[in-house]
Formats: sequence, C-alpha cells, structure tokens
Amino acid sequence: MKTLLVDLENGYKSIGSKETIEEKFGLPLLSFNDFTSFRNFIGQLWSRKKVEKEVKIGGVSVPQSSWEIKAKDGVEIDCLIIDTGSEMAKKYARELKGKAEALQLKQWGKLKDTLDNFFSFTNAIPANLVVNCHSKMQEDNENGVMRVMPYIEGSTKVDVGKWFDFVLYTKVHKAKDGKRQYVWVTARDEHYCHAKDRTQELPAEIPQDYSIIFDAVKKKGWDTAKVLVIGEPGSGKTLSLKTLTTVSYTHLTLPTNREV
Repeated sequence: MKTLLVDLENGYKSIGSKETIEEKFGLPLLSFNDFTSFRNFIGQLWSRKKVEKEVKIGGVSVPQSSWEIKAKDGVEIDCLIIDTGSEMAKKYARELKGKAEALQLKQWGKLKDTLDNFFSFTNAIPANLVVNCHSKMQEDNENGVMRVMPYIEGSTKVDVGKWFDFVLYTKVHKAKDGKRQYVWVTARDEHYCHAKDRTQELPAEIPQDYSIIFDAVKKKGWDTAKVLVIGEPGSGKTLSLKTLTTVSYTHLTLPTNREV
C-alpha cells in the first residue's frame, strides 16, 4: 500500500512524525507553499491524453472524445490525500490576488474554473483520493436554516461534492465516560447538505474508520473511491487518516489508466 499525504497546513503531527508517516504510508510526507507548484506536481505523476472514437447506435455513428489518464512510468500511488482542500483554494486565491486588496470579478471566475478542472482531474486519476476540508456555517436565504458548507474560496463550495463518491461530515459525540467519539455523517439532511454515499451501503452515522468505506467500495466492486471529508478543526479529519494504514488496497483492482 502506498499512500501519498500532501499536508498543506502542517497538521500532520496528530498522526505521527514525518518518519512514522513515511513508514506507515510507504511514501514521504509532502508540502507545497503555493497551489501552482502543487498542481504542476500532480501533472508530473499522472498524464492525460485525448482519445477520439466513434460509437455506433444502430446505423448512426456518433463521434466521442474522452481523456485517458494514467500514472507515469515508475509512479505507484494507491491513495492521494490532500489536507486540506480549504488551504489549497486559499493558496490559489492568494496567488491570483497578488498585492491587491481583493480579487476582481474575472479572478473569481478563474478561481472557480481552475479548481473545478483540478477536482475533475483528480477525480479521474487511477488511484483512491481523500480530500479533507474545513467547514463553515452558512444561512439559507430562503428558510433561514444553517447549513454546514465546505470552506472553499469562491463558488466551488456549492457543487464540489459532484467530484466525490463519498461526502462525509465530521461529528464528535461525548460518551458517558467523557471520552470523545469521532463519527462521520453520511446521509444528507437540511444541515449536512452535501453528505453523500454513492454505495448506499452505509448507515447515517459511522465511526471515522476508512476500512468501513473501503469495505463498502469492495462490496460494490469498484476499483477506487473518491472521498471528501468536511469538518471543523479538531473534529478528526486528519486523525482519522491513521485508519488508512489498516486498509488493504489489494482487494481493489487498481487501474493503470482511466478513460473519462
């Protein structure tokens, strides 16, 4: 199992030292000071090639185009972790803003397009994906309900869930003995408006344990899973990554390339 953790917030200490992470995950911990460097690095790991073909429906030929994404020679990554998507978006917003006081309208549009393209690409890589994201409360203008939104600069936060198979919200319960119990909310409601489980195998709340997620993936016969985790600091987003060390990806048939 080879898991690449990209820590953009220097929050890795909750799961161990850099040496421990490399030992357990099989790859060194990485960090980047700016979004462009990180995006370029991802492009060095996986390549994209346009594929043109024709599909026949009856006697009609329909031209179709897609992208084939595959790992470059020597790259072996079973799972990519981005901690956090919130900081990644902030870094890019700072790049766009430069020395100005605020982003201009065109820059907000570029921010949205670039982040969408990035998530579209990482959604299609032939590997598992985990993206942690901070949360932000937002009042619904129509009914006044407070919704828990992903904290992402710009309008990407509105529909970012479309790029993921699972959208999990962190929640912390306090047990009778005073200990904290970390769970994920998997079912959508008026507050957790992005929550999603495409396998439809999970209960509304589960312990923060990635083996549960990958057992559901295995049951469905999928080759990979894309997971977005949303929550406040200290609610288990990074800590739960420890459970990835107990997950065996060998039951998944990881593709060498993927066409999208």
